[in-house]
Amino acid sequence: MPDPSKSKKKAVVVGAGLVGALWTVFLARRGYQVDLYERRSDMRAAGYAGGRSINLAMSVRGWAAIDKAGIREKIEKVAIAMPGRMMHSEAGELSYQPYGKADEAIYSVSRGGLNLELLHIAGTFPDVNFSSTTAV
Repeated sequence: MPDPSKSKKKAVVVGAGLVGALWTVFLARRGYQVDLYERRSDMRAAGYAGGRSINLAMSVRGWAAIDKAGIREKIEKVAIAMPGRMMHSEAGELSYQPYGKADEAIYSVSRGGLNLELLHIAGTFPDVNFSSTTAV
């Protein structure tokens, strides 16, 4: 008789956006069988065509999650450094406001590109099952 304490842990993730895809990768790496549900078509098959979403401004916390997902090198290649912003006064004067100390920046990253990469990684695990439906 099989030992129930040694059965595979199971998890359900609802939503294959950035957070759902990242959680799926983390859970799969920890040995879980993951069922990932998404109402939209599978982005891995349909691709990412863009949309109303603007790029993600990613700081240290975002890079820490990307490191844990194991895709930092790939995402760094397409990230654009944003060391600061320009502020406009009512009089039309401009002033620069840095986002951090010297040599620090936040990075602009494509939300869709990052999401797609996380879904591709999740798809490499044999115990990850994707289910997508179209909205009714």
